[in-house]
Amino acid sequence: MDEEFFDDRVDHFDNLTDLYNRDVIVEYVGKLISENKKFALTIIDLDNFKYVNDGYGHLFGDHVLKQYAEALKKIFKGRGVLGRYGGDEFFGVLENVEDYDDLWRFLHEILGTPNLLEDKKLREMGITCTIGSSRFPKDATKIDDLFELADKALYRGKMKGRNCFIIYLPEKHANINLKTERDKVVSSMYLHSKVFNALSRTKNVATTVKETINFLGNYFMIDHLCLMDDKKLYCEYYHPLCKNHNHKVYDNQEIEKIINGSTCICSINSIAQDSYNVSPVLKKMLKDGVYAVFYAKISVYGKNFGYVRADCCENPRGRVWQSTDMDVLLNLAHILALELYYQHLELEDLSDE
Repeated sequence: MDEEFFDDRVDHFDNLTDLYNRDVIVEYVGKLISENKKFALTIIDLDNFKYVNDGYGHLFGDHVLKQYAEALKKIFKGRGVLGRYGGDEFFGVLENVEDYDDLWRFLHEILGTPNLLEDKKLREMGITCTIGSSRFPKDATKIDDLFELADKALYRGKMKGRNCFIIYLPEKHANINLKTERDKVVSSMYLHSKVFNALSRTKNVATTVKETINFLGNYFMIDHLCLMDDKKLYCEYYHPLCKNHNHKVYDNQEIEKIINGSTCICSINSIAQDSYNVSPVLKKMLKDGVYAVFYAKISVYGKNFGYVRADCCENPRGRVWQSTDMDVLLNLAHILALELYYQHLELEDLSDE
């Protein structure tokens, strides 16, 4: 780290976290580029921080940000420069780091930041982050391009389920298109419309459901998505990178115990860390290599057909289920329940066999 550069900018700190502000970090990145020094740029985004502010208030949210900044300082101390980009985003610069494995180990360490929080209440809240990183000069030689590529990696991590890090690789991430907030709203509306139109305008429910599940599994990058009753799994989708293809049927009576009666869903981001893991069925899931789950009840007029089931089985840290994921999958469950009811079908009628 260039001590002289930062000594001249002692008044350029973020007021809340006492980290360097955005202007200083951007200027420092530009300096490293001009000197042709290798480095990695990292963007760190707290997952679902909006819900912290909405649920606990902005003062508590500020407390979380300050605590998180202090924990990050411990990791970056003597190894890189840390700043606050704004809102719930931080970013860091690691000089002389270009090797993939070296960067991988450092980013993996950042994922453990919550364990360093001094406030016990915050440690128990299960706060997580998603990280995107790009490297100079390997990935890009211009400052704007470096930030865009790190942002693409961050976006890929969010789509993957959050609570993870992604190092930009052109063969995997070059074609990612970053979405605006308006794009996200339009996408959500499109997904709901697609599910409704597909299932409500067909007589061949089996084929349409299979196609819809494949589409949603691919769109949301879910490791395993299927329908389940008390006998078997139906219309299974596996993500191409999912190695675990040995999923089991779980006791529906046990599933009912973890379903929220008012919303007809169960969403658990990390079975290993969640207090609900006293449930026998969740212990079985964890033993079977399932780290996060989402269930939506396929039920209408008092008749329960089964569940829409989504599993995370590739990331031991689990998956942070998003409102859009859950809303669309719950919509699928509701519409499918109506179609099955009025066409006098059961889930077994959708079997591939």
